Amino acid sequence: MGKEPKIKIPIEVYQFFTNPGGHSLIVRGNAGTGKTTFALQTIEELSAIEKSFYHSTRVSDMSLLTQFGWLKDKMEGIERSDSFSNTHQASSPAVKRLGLSNLKGIKSVPVEVAKGGGLSISIGRDLGELEGLYRGIEKHLPEKSLVVIDSIDALAEKYNISCSKLLSTIQCDIVEGYGSNVLFVLESSNTDLDYLGDGVVNFSRTEFNRRRIRELEILKLRGCEIQQPKYIFTLDKGRIQTFGYQRLLESQIPKATWKPIPDINDRVSCGIKDLDATLTGGLERGSITLIELGQGVPTTVSNALESSLVTNFVALGRGVLWVPMRKASADSVRARIAQSLQTEEFDRLVRIPEKADQIASVGSSYVLPIEGSSASFDFKWQNIEFSLASSKKPLLTVMGFDTMHSLYGNDICDQLMDFLALVRRNQGIFVAMAPTSSASTSRLEDLATTRLKIDRIGGTVLLYGEEPFTECYALNFDQKEVGGSVSLTPIL
Repeated sequence: MGKEPKIKIPIEVYQFFTNPGGHSLIVRGNAGTGKTTFALQTIEELSAIEKSFYHSTRVSDMSLLTQFGWLKDKMEGIERSDSFSNTHQASSPAVKRLGLSNLKGIKSVPVEVAKGGGLSISIGRDLGELEGLYRGIEKHLPEKSLVVIDSIDALAEKYNISCSKLLSTIQCDIVEGYGSNVLFVLESSNTDLDYLGDGVVNFSRTEFNRRRIRELEILKLRGCEIQQPKYIFTLDKGRIQTFGYQRLLESQIPKATWKPIPDINDRVSCGIKDLDATLTGGLERGSITLIELGQGVPTTVSNALESSLVTNFVALGRGVLWVPMRKASADSVRARIAQSLQTEEFDRLVRIPEKADQIASVGSSYVLPIEGSSASFDFKWQNIEFSLASSKKPLLTVMGFDTMHSLYGNDICDQLMDFLALVRRNQGIFVAMAPTSSASTSRLEDLATTRLKIDRIGGTVLLYGEEPFTECYALNFDQKEVGGSVSLTPIL
């Protein structure tokens, strides 16, 4: 299965800059929120399409290369505006510099008019760095360029010009005149300049359940549809990575034969390499794990977690008792992972309880007939062990508690107490998957030795541990060499 190139910035921003014509984007936010990293990442994403110019007023080249090591390999394709000296001759006529001429004071403006709202600047102002930037763009015309000014506040301060006038000038000349793209970095979350840009993105750091997360909000992108207004993102090694909902829709259980993840230091794998690392190697024998699913978590996520657990156990020859979430039938969940396992192994090692009067696949060995009136009667450890006698230990029990509640009512935890005690005594592994709204969630929290939560913010699905306590991870899908395709990226 071929991989498509991943765009680390929001797809809407990428489309905005690749649309015909020039466009300006204001990127604003308080210090340390990731604006400069985003600006450099945007340059990299568009490097195959546009010539890039990066002007940093407050940070030196040496500091940038120290903080963003990956830039060393990209510098050949990025020109710094201060590399254009005042003696450099433009390779094409500067016919669209009206705004720049006004800023320099070349255009005659009576003093009394200036007091009424004109430019109150000295005649013949030296704007060498800005002129060098213009010449660089003109040199590559008619090709489209991407200009990053980091920051517009600092440049305006340097020339003693208001931000609004400087931004308006660049918008008029470079965006509208030359048809190039400009990304303005603004050093605060001030909204006063929003009306001057074609697009606005705000960066912020917020707290979610006692954990820090980073968020960018797309406030406007003129002429471009915004499908996901808010993105959670992470910063790592001088790069930015955003997480979009559309990538979740690409999730599929691998169609090739499953390559299992073996035990590590007597801990049993979840079938998800990144989750095993978060849990210091996997699940303990004799443990009870609660995976709590918040509102809006896509079905693809819960399906992938269930399937990865079950498939990895079966691939290692271990037995599984599986009560799927959302009352999924035995046949449907078998079909879900059939392409990853040999069907005879699934039939031998998996048992899916179904009410005797509702069984569709008569005589199927993977279906475990139950009455559906009492969980304490239907789930007896000795019966499960006998049914899976040909399997290796430990045995895995995966239960979707939305399905269990629909069968046995709200006191399901009380009905399962004996079963849970025997799971622990026999060194089995019990995994409960429960929606936040489940009546059993609080009781399961008291019983569980491992507690994981999955929530959705905007288009991003987050996983984090309450026991053990972990920071937030963005849950995404990426093909792995072993185990399932679930990928966890820490939010740094």
